Amino acid sequence: MTAPRPELEAWLQRGLQAGELRPADATLARQAAALCPQANLEALLATALLMRRAADGHVAWRWAEARPDDARGPCARWLLQRLHADGPAALSGPGWVGADAPLTPVVAAGGVLYLGRHFRREREVAQALAQRLTAADAPAPDAVRPWIEALFGPPSPEPDAQRLACALALRQRLAVITGGPGTGKTHTVARLLALLQGLALQGGGAPLAVGLAAPTGKAAARLSTALTDAWRKLATWALPLPWAVLQPHLPHRAVTVHALLGQRPDGTGARHDERQPLPLDALVVDEASMVDLELLHALLRALPPQARLILLGDRDQLASVQAGAVLAELCAHAREGRWQRETAAWLTAATGQAPPAAWIDADGDALDQAVAMLRLSRRFDAGGAIGRWAAAVRDGDEDTALALLRDPGEGVSVHLGTQAADGWLPTWRAAVAPWLQAAAPPPADGDPDAWAAGLLQGQARLQVLAALRRGPWGVEGLDARLQTEAARLAPHAPTGPYGRSGQPWLVTRNQPRLGVMNGDLGLLLARPHADGTRRWRLALPAPQRPGSVQWVAAGQLADTASAWALTVHKSQGSEFHHVVLVLPPDADSPILTRELLYTGLTRARERLTLVLPGGAATLRAALRRRTERDSALRDALRQALP
Repeated sequence: MTAPRPELEAWLQRGLQAGELRPADATLARQAAALCPQANLEALLATALLMRRAADGHVAWRWAEARPDDARGPCARWLLQRLHADGPAALSGPGWVGADAPLTPVVAAGGVLYLGRHFRREREVAQALAQRLTAADAPAPDAVRPWIEALFGPPSPEPDAQRLACALALRQRLAVITGGPGTGKTHTVARLLALLQGLALQGGGAPLAVGLAAPTGKAAARLSTALTDAWRKLATWALPLPWAVLQPHLPHRAVTVHALLGQRPDGTGARHDERQPLPLDALVVDEASMVDLELLHALLRALPPQARLILLGDRDQLASVQAGAVLAELCAHAREGRWQRETAAWLTAATGQAPPAAWIDADGDALDQAVAMLRLSRRFDAGGAIGRWAAAVRDGDEDTALALLRDPGEGVSVHLGTQAADGWLPTWRAAVAPWLQAAAPPPADGDPDAWAAGLLQGQARLQVLAALRRGPWGVEGLDARLQTEAARLAPHAPTGPYGRSGQPWLVTRNQPRLGVMNGDLGLLLARPHADGTRRWRLALPAPQRPGSVQWVAAGQLADTASAWALTVHKSQGSEFHHVVLVLPPDADSPILTRELLYTGLTRARERLTLVLPGGAATLRAALRRRTERDSALRDALRQALP
């Protein structure tokens, strides 16, 4: 057995007591010391700190850009001092610390530290993306123009970002389309897929094999519904190809990325990889902000090099739960555009519309030529109250946000400090009472589907969202409180082994055998039957049949949770008529970030109630705290380009 190293143990104990390290991080450092006795203290502490940073979502540690005085714990402060004094040479550990090849558990590449697996993943992702950026697949503009005008109409005097984004995505095998809620990402990609398929068929070629995917089952179902709806509204008579020829080759069913890859539940691998690639010519991935580095790596391994990859998402939303913030990094310059003049000239010829001069930059790199940002929200008016709140939070505009606290605007109400305790409840009761009281079952000869559909529509009108999971202002405390309120509002609602009729339920695990996915939101109902009995069922919106209901036996659902309140993370990708957003009173809570606040308030379509028990300090703290995800993906991508 390797002798203990007292100096290492002393530092680990300091890190644990300061909350800088977790027990798992300390254990890894001790294992490293046993496996590599020659590793010095700096290398071992770097291992523990990198492990902790990975748990916090970081792929790398840019130590050269970090100040020792800004470090949050004693171990990081001391290690940064050593690195700034001696550079990567401060880390010594033959076989444990290296610069590149052969791969070691810790990699020191210039001013960046990585765990070895993250270094390899980042480099391989960068190389795969670079290959797609350098593939010259752009069709002739005169072949594109008739399709663009048929799909979007004649060019308008004002810049049409959707029109330009659709055309831009044709120029290479990687396209990234970002934009806030309601800016038309799915509307744009529906037309892009029609255009890609139309060009393939019009040229006498075989139809493209197109895949649709999203990180969660709920997002996949929503993508399926949105695309079907977008094609239904298309002006098909104007297309250069008969609709009867094009329609059979447009994809309608999206799946989760994990299901697409055929990933095994135990995490031991996937059916599709570079040896058995996906049989696709193009793949659309929606809600790409939730895609982490490992998942994108697995996807790129399985996607044939000649296949197009189209990523959709909002760069300003919460990042993935696992390590990495891929979409945010790829879209770092999206707002500026940074399209080169050659790109702008091609877009003008293909769309009949010149990109604004502000979006053109001779210094734009190859990635910038594949990224488009949609700017006009149709979910809410940018000049309306929710739009102004969203813009102020997205931009970190503290002065505007504080002014909005004093004058929230039509459709927005704010409850500060002591008001927050109960001030928002009358609004909640007024919205919930009608459908909750209607959850008493109708007569057995009534239409249970119509009854449930009406209740689901009522439920979707208001949702309480919280930043935290635990505590009186978290999901658990709020949910318990609202269950009590609901019992008072509908005291005669039937109660059974699974709860009260009208109870909102959230599905927390994909259960494809039952047709339900993680994130599905429904209502527990005592469904009446012709024989006079009541059977407990979960009623869910049927994604493929708008306005219809899907019934699942309550006893079959293994993983569900009460959903009077949801975390902002769980709500990502959803929208509600009215959102009550509850933030924690502790302004120092690390979960309270600008991205969380932006994601939560943009779930509201028409009304927003902001509950701030900590007062204006909570808002200030959220605006000043960004979700920082350390990574060097964009640098690696730049190095991978020829």
